[in-house]
Amino acid sequence: MNTKKVTITDVAKEAGLSIATVSRVINHARNVDPESEKAIRKAMQKLGYVPAVKKQKFSVMALIVPSLENHFFSSVVEGVMRQANQAGCHVALYSANGSAEQEVRCLVQASSLGVSSLLFCPLSDTSSLVLANLFPPDFPLLIVYRRDYLKGASHIYYNNVEGGYLAAKYLLRGNHRHIAFFASFWQRPSESIEQMLAYLDQQNRGSYSSLDRLEGYRRALSEFSLPLDPSLICMTGYDFSSGYATAKEFLSRLRDFDAVICCNDAVAAGVLQALDEQHIAVPQQVSILGYDDSFLSEIARPSLSSIHQDPHMLGEKAFEQLEDIIGGKRCKDTILQPSLKIRSSSRMREIP
Repeated sequence: MNTKKVTITDVAKEAGLSIATVSRVINHARNVDPESEKAIRKAMQKLGYVPAVKKQKFSVMALIVPSLENHFFSSVVEGVMRQANQAGCHVALYSANGSAEQEVRCLVQASSLGVSSLLFCPLSDTSSLVLANLFPPDFPLLIVYRRDYLKGASHIYYNNVEGGYLAAKYLLRGNHRHIAFFASFWQRPSESIEQMLAYLDQQNRGSYSSLDRLEGYRRALSEFSLPLDPSLICMTGYDFSSGYATAKEFLSRLRDFDAVICCNDAVAAGVLQALDEQHIAVPQQVSILGYDDSFLSEIARPSLSSIHQDPHMLGEKAFEQLEDIIGGKRCKDTILQPSLKIRSSSRMREIP
């Protein structure tokens, strides 16, 4: 029986390539020719070569998201994991399951595990003090998809004010004047619409993406000299059933409206269902806008106009930014810009 240990030199000889090229493949370098990498992987498999496990820059990174059932955040996780797999990084993944109490437990568990870095997407502002108490000021962490959440921390997020503004401005230019806004929350900031609207002028607004989008909606209305009408605002969740139930309740108010802005595509799909059951034609009578530009926007009937965000890219950039923080770099906040995708659920209204 041959017990000779296979070395990197043996792999290089078998593949017909240099030791340096083999080393770059083993260490996941990005500047390797695909054919060369294929030959090296084949040689490693043939010879039974297993690279020695090297100590990583950080042993275990924690990633905490509001919910893995939400398509946007599951896609963010995919983006993070793509980069983590390339870097050979171990990731401890936690889901708050839409619960503030569970989110606190996730933070405590990550701290108890002794993770060496953290990517954290809070579901509201309720855990900011817990986070500051569990991790020291110099701990490598990055706040994902929230702004101004933790003083002194680095953040990466989409410009939700701009997203809400784009949605409302598009509808206003299409002659819509009674635009309902369905604000989605994991953890509601208040029980009443009036109290929620007061949050628009508070410092912690950035902890709620829907409040930033609502501020963009308010700014667009102001440009058209229209007031923010509380009777057109609803609080809802982030799934189909909550969008459906909220639309049914809103219809029961008998409030005139000609458009609805939703804070994700699943909610918009629920609104479409509720309107269809009442024989309210979209977009002939009411225009609908979703948010995220997810797969639902294309398969819904009619297809959904939506605000585009790229959650995979957000996850990838978040991982890269955290790597920079771990490397000792002082990172400014990264702000990504949304865009508008127009489909069949919206149209220009004729002026009577």
